Amino acid sequence: MNNILKIGFIGLLATITHASEVDYGKGTFEMSGGFVGLDKAISADISTYSMVEQHKNIGSSNWFYKYNFTWYDSDQMVQGQSSTNNVGSAVSVDLTTQPTIDYRLQGLDLNLVLGKDLIHSDENNYFAAGIMLGISIPWIDSKDDDDNDDSSDDDSDSMEDSKTTIYTYKVGPSITVRKSLNSFFTIYGSGTYAYQTGTMKNDYADSDLTVNGTFQEYDFGIRFQPVSEDYEFDWITISPRLYATLGYRYTSWDLDDINIDVTGTGRSFTQMDFNMNSKVTYFGLGYSF
Repeated sequence: MNNILKIGFIGLLATITHASEVDYGKGTFEMSGGFVGLDKAISADISTYSMVEQHKNIGSSNWFYKYNFTWYDSDQMVQGQSSTNNVGSAVSVDLTTQPTIDYRLQGLDLNLVLGKDLIHSDENNYFAAGIMLGISIPWIDSKDDDDNDDSSDDDSDSMEDSKTTIYTYKVGPSITVRKSLNSFFTIYGSGTYAYQTGTMKNDYADSDLTVNGTFQEYDFGIRFQPVSEDYEFDWITISPRLYATLGYRYTSWDLDDINIDVTGTGRSFTQMDFNMNSKVTYFGLGYSF
């Protein structure tokens, strides 16, 4: 899916669901653990495309909803060639050379929050708390980097391209706050901490694991809203809002006790905790009526 299709897809969803904001983000993605030999973090640039509603009251009540639907797409991450000791018995140690492996992450993160404003002065000044329900569906492509793999180990030469797909469901508390600075600018922030559970599948290693862990997301930014009018008609009020946002979003997925072999060695390795995290600066444009 190229960039134009991604933006078009998000724009279509925004129209269908009356979403008020579309964001483009750029930053870094980091991954560690879970895969054979990946005992140190590797990272790469990442792009994000998001459809966002930061906070929307339901009618005239203090109940609200918010959502963030994000597509992630990273550059290649390189895990360098390494040697790993594998204990086969109490008296024997097998030395296995791992090839250089390229990883690339793509996927969707869908989060919906339902809750209530604990403090509400107006649409730009509130403190709210709720429960986040979410789904994460990232997939990680792995392939042998032939240009860098000079291993003489026959086992390492058998590696094939593979895909690891993660399906997790999330639930946990979330808070949201916004504060006006003047008639044009507001600052906002949110934080979510959730429990997640699901499955992790790899087509090459033929593995299907049950996974558990935690999800965190923290979002801070400033919003510029040059258009903010209210038009009263006989039976309806139209309130057009046009705005732009500039923010920073940190997202982390932590999964416990993962062990996936994409190297073709077919050996048994110790399970490790698996972490993915992204640090993204984003720019958004939004509207509402």
